[in-house]
Order: sequence, then C-alpha cells, then structure tokens
Amino acid sequence: MERELTIVGGGLAGLSLAVALTEKGIPVTVWEAGTFPRHRVCGEFICGVRPKTLENLGVAEDLSDALIHRKAKWYDPQGKTLYEGELPRNALGLSRYALDLRLVEKVEANGGRVRLGERWRGDSMDEGVVLASGRTAERTDWMGFKVHISGDLPRDLTLYLGDGGYVGLSPVEGGYWNLCGLFRKRSNVRAGKEEILGAYASACGMTAVEDLLDRAQVRPESAAGVAGVSFALPEKDCAEMRIGDAWGVIPPFTGNGMSIAFESAECALEPILDWQAGRVDWNTARQKVSSQHNRLFRRRFIVANGLHPWLLRPSRRIWLRSLARLRILPFRSLFALTH
Repeated sequence: MERELTIVGGGLAGLSLAVALTEKGIPVTVWEAGTFPRHRVCGEFICGVRPKTLENLGVAEDLSDALIHRKAKWYDPQGKTLYEGELPRNALGLSRYALDLRLVEKVEANGGRVRLGERWRGDSMDEGVVLASGRTAERTDWMGFKVHISGDLPRDLTLYLGDGGYVGLSPVEGGYWNLCGLFRKRSNVRAGKEEILGAYASACGMTAVEDLLDRAQVRPESAAGVAGVSFALPEKDCAEMRIGDAWGVIPPFTGNGMSIAFESAECALEPILDWQAGRVDWNTARQKVSSQHNRLFRRRFIVANGLHPWLLRPSRRIWLRSLARLRILPFRSLFALTH
C-alpha cells in the first residue's frame, strides 16, 4: 500500500514538491490555509536556480513563458547608480499570483489533493508530514510590502537601497512590475494598504522610489504586506521534516528566495521517495533532508545575514559606491556565495 504524503503549506516549496511526487504517482495532500490565486509579498523573480532542478521537479514548463532578466542595477536612495552589470545566470520573472495557481492546478491534474482555506491540525512529528508553511510569525524589526505597478519603468532587475530599508523592482507578466520592499519598522509611519510602501520609502529617504511611484499606475488589488519577518539562522537539525521557508528565510536582497524554495523541494524529493518505497524509515529520510539543506544553504544564509544590515547604512554605501566606481565591486563573488 502506498504511503500518503501530507504537505502543510501551499508555497513554492510545498507545491513544487507535490508536483514532483504526484508525477511519480505518489498520493499527496497539500493543506493551505489561504486561497488561490492570491498576491504575496515576494520579489517575484527566480535567480540562481538551475534548469535541471526545475526539470527534476516537473515545473520547468510552468515557467516557459516567464520573462528573462539578464541585468541587475543597484541605486542609492536618490537614484544614483551604485552598481550595474550582467547577472551570472539569467533570472526568470513571473508573479506568484500566476505561478502558484499553475502549480495547484498541476498537482490536482496529477491526482493530488489541495485543500484550500483549511488549517491542518495534525501532529508535525508524524510520518509522512512535511512542513512547508513558512516560519512562525515572530516579533521582529522587519516589515515587508508589495504592489504591482505599470508605466514607463526600468526593464532590468532594480534594487534601491535606503536608510533602514530597500525596494526591488522587477517586471512580471501582463505589462506589470513587482515593487517589493523590506523595511525596519517605524512607529511614525502610517498609511493605507496601497500607500504604505511609498510611505516607508519616503521615511527611508528613497526619493527615487517616490519619483517612480509618482509616474506609475498602481494595481490596488495586488497590494500585500507581512510583519514579523525573521532571518534568524536555521537550526542545524530539527525533529520535523521542514522545507522552504519553514526551514529558513534568506534576506531578500539576494533575490534567491524563490530559487531556494525549488532547491529545497528537490532536496526532499529522493529521501521521501526512498521512504515511500520502504527503503528507509521516516527519521532517516528527515535527517537526509536536513543534512542536504545545511550543505546547500547554510553558507548562503550566513553570508546574506552578514551583508543584510551592512547594505542599509549610509556610511557603508559610500564604500559600495567607491568599489563600484573603481570596478572592483565583487558582485559575482557575492552572487556565488549567496546562490
């Protein structure tokens, strides 16, 4: 009798693992407290993942129409160039609104079940339970906001660094751009759902982002926010099977969060297939997944967490600008360490 998998959480890691397993005929149920399609706080570009990983998971065709990004640009709060150059590997642009729904539909087409609007109430220590639901909300200094905009906007992946926050701009489908920011909480900033990102950008001195918003059209229904974002280094081992954000959340300036979700699902695939076939017990499979996560991602998290606060201080951006002007900014080395 085939053993059924329960995946708790319908994010990229959980859904792509479900696609991969159901394509092999494994019974899978995904539990998701929310609904699809919906907008999420996310950079909405996939940077660093290898095509073979997407093929192994059975999701490559779902990204076949994604926009291709080849260049990245970094700006200071006033819009002065800090860095621009070719990405070591092309990035793919597609909204989570579109991608998540595609993966849900594929899981169901493969015979899997996706239970939407329902919270899973089981025991996370049980065999066959994979946690892919994201990190537990914590009281932290960070908040994230996202909105889709349209207009005459940059075609390249763009990062604006501010004082206590940063904002990324990336083209997605349908003639829209994803504008997503991460900021330190400021008790004096108050605004509605559609205006909060701009209010925080203003508080961080990011006049370039204010100018960008002034000339853009905002898609109101795309606005989303999240509080309690934590980038604490993940535990080296835990008693549960965890993948994706449930294992760890990398600071978003790397542009690597979506890639890590896919890679994390791939880490879990073979150990789970071994368990499902009776070749290993659940604890052994869990340990293999944990070990692979530490091997692939731990250094990335350490480097990213070290750079994250460094980029947000004006005094340190002077060094960044100087290195870029001298053409000795080690962008490719940093990319390799965080991807």
